Amino acid sequence: MQVVPHLDEIAALNTDVVTVTFGTPYWAKAWLQETQAPLTIWLDPEKQSYEAYGMNRSFWASWGVKNLWYYAKAIARGEELHGNRGDTQQLGGDFIVDTNGVVRFAYPSQDPTDRPSLPQLLTTLRQIAAK
Repeated sequence: MQVVPHLDEIAALNTDVVTVTFGTPYWAKAWLQETQAPLTIWLDPEKQSYEAYGMNRSFWASWGVKNLWYYAKAIARGEELHGNRGDTQQLGGDFIVDTNGVVRFAYPSQDPTDRPSLPQLLTTLRQIAAK
């Protein structure tokens, strides 16, 4: 979600942002409505992309102290939590794939809150655009 405020800058780099989920069409639509994120969403219920990109599943990473602390702080801030919507042990990641299908940036998450910084993503996109 950190990219949403920067979609114009990302689009100027001739880039599309795509969210891939193993969820159902119902939950994908619910997520888009809740977040109001103007993103393309692809469904991968068999998790083929998760396997292809080497993303892990982990009970301890998903339900460890760091992640539980994240949710405790979110509740304290009054944020709405949306509950279990699938495989809560599947970890995600962020990837930049160029038009030739070459992975230019790979960041498999170590826990559900682990994401690369926006500057890391933008730097990679600028490097690709400059070529």
